Amino acid sequence: MDINTLLMVFVLLGLATLLQTLSGFGFGLFVVSSFTLFSIMPLTATTFLVSFLSLFNAASLVFKNAHQVNRMAYKYILLAGLPTLVIGFALLEYLSSSQSDFLKVVLGVCILACCALLMMKRTLAPPSKRRRGFVIAGALGGVLGGLFSTFGPPIVYQCYRQNWPVDEIRITLLAVFSTTALVRLVLVPFGTLPHYETLLFCCAGVPFVLLVTRFARRLSTYINPLWIRALALITLACSGIALVLSNVSF
Repeated sequence: MDINTLLMVFVLLGLATLLQTLSGFGFGLFVVSSFTLFSIMPLTATTFLVSFLSLFNAASLVFKNAHQVNRMAYKYILLAGLPTLVIGFALLEYLSSSQSDFLKVVLGVCILACCALLMMKRTLAPPSKRRRGFVIAGALGGVLGGLFSTFGPPIVYQCYRQNWPVDEIRITLLAVFSTTALVRLVLVPFGTLPHYETLLFCCAGVPFVLLVTRFARRLSTYINPLWIRALALITLACSGIALVLSNVSF
């Protein structure tokens, strides 16, 4: 890999980390969409990178704050999400080898759908429907997690509909993302094994992402989070549109 591509990798990882830290979402979606759009890595390698970095970042916070995890939500999300994650992973392996352009269009459409979901006004969920909502969100998130290592949007939407403390929502989401990232990494030996360059990026990406996260936390006190959220959604939407347009024949 040449120096220009290497620099682009770290620029995009840095931007994704900034968006994630300042807005609370977008790391996986941004990395997968931008890496795919610029053909930096195969989709299978990119999803491995995202799973690895997501697991490393989230696990430490979960271990320190395990008492804040909502056990009911965690259980139902994973019961529905882990089987569909395996299905999504199998679809990625099949489509990446025979229908790569179609898979990129699906990615673009999923990104646009996720942006629309995250822009929807959240109303509190009635208590009687909570479990069903978590099952549905978990199943949808599992497919996205298996395909693109982006388990988040349906789960984020469902959790923020609950009348929970913000810390409980955040730690529950991190617990789910840590578990699904770990399961997805366990599945990797049954699919396309990552190239040694991908493994090097994973190792180099950990300290880089941690440094950018620390910088972004300090920066957050000077920036309106609503503007950052809007920027994140616009950036993701543009990448989704570009993926669709560049891989559809008119």
